[in-house]
Amino acid sequence: MTSTPETETFKRAFDFALDNLITSLREAQDYLGGGNDLAAIGTLIDIDERFADFKAALRLFINSRRIMP
Repeated sequence: MTSTPETETFKRAFDFALDNLITSLREAQDYLGGGNDLAAIGTLIDIDERFADFKAALRLFINSRRIMP
């Protein structure tokens, strides 16, 4: 299936948001593994915002795929 420029843009946004979410989770996991509980908590303070960004990017990407002919 051929992608439109809009679909590719939304795909990149989705990839970026997913990468940010995964990076935050890995950092928190590393801090926990190292016994630095407060740093893990601090890393995840804004997880709701990161997850909201992820959901929005996913929704845009999905909708761009539905519009394609």
